[in-house]
Amino acid sequence: MGLHFLNNILSKITCILVIIFIGIAFSSDCFAGEKVHKTIAMEASGIVFVDIPRGYVEIHGWQKKQVMIEGELDDTVNKLTFDTKENKTLIKLDTLEQEHWGDASTVTVFMPQQAQLRFKGIDTSFTISQLKTSIEGKTINGELIVNKSEGVTKLSTVSGDVTLSESSGLVKIKSVSGTINYSGDFEKAFLKSMSGDITAEISATSELTIKNISGNTLISGQVENQGQLKLTSVSGDIEYRVTDDLNAECEVVSQFGGEISNQLTDDLPIEGNLHKNTLNFISGDGSGKLSMNTVSGSVMIKKLKK
Repeated sequence: MGLHFLNNILSKITCILVIIFIGIAFSSDCFAGEKVHKTIAMEASGIVFVDIPRGYVEIHGWQKKQVMIEGELDDTVNKLTFDTKENKTLIKLDTLEQEHWGDASTVTVFMPQQAQLRFKGIDTSFTISQLKTSIEGKTINGELIVNKSEGVTKLSTVSGDVTLSESSGLVKIKSVSGTINYSGDFEKAFLKSMSGDITAEISATSELTIKNISGNTLISGQVENQGQLKLTSVSGDIEYRVTDDLNAECEVVSQFGGEISNQLTDDLPIEGNLHKNTLNFISGDGSGKLSMNTVSGSVMIKKLKK
């Protein structure tokens, strides 16, 4: 009797657990692996917030007064929030509190070109294009790509790469260990990396500041008329490549053993105390200003053949 009673209890518990599991699996909040295609109206001057902790996200501007999301959601997603209140639209994925497994979310978002974008992710890569006002966001391990956009752009990542191209306005980029690839028509730009390399084409930048802690910095392009470029590095090298005459007043400093190589003019660096090398010269009409300063890193100004 005791064994038969125990078996009955175990069978009932098993049935209850199965019912609970089925209920969870088919809950209205459970979006695991589900395809999504939703549209909501919003004002063109509003703000779109995108919070997706894991996946690949493309965000494109369009001329409609609508926000649309489409794609396939992460296997761990249990809730999608897609709502607009007072010109603010929120797109947010809530995931189960467990280790990531299965496929990541693959999502495309379309939003008004004149709306502001605020985004964040953890293991999330973002590709953003065709926006005209303001872009600001961060991710931890994902890649950030922005192209064909205008306005104020602020990007931050820990270990992902950042690529900015065919864009204009004001920009601020920070990366800890990822690389930064920069080009565009910017009035003012600030680039900072802790240990990643920075590559920048600066021909259309009026004011540029680069701070690189231990990565290498590669610059190319002509200094704009009245342009100001300030490049600093702690232990990485700086290389500046030019194909035409450089129209700038140049000031180069390398401290604690770093070498200076100048292939642009006949000017030579002067060695000072504490292994400090300095080089000052004017190239072309001297209309711009170029400052390069390294601590233990080398500086090379390299003239390329056309």
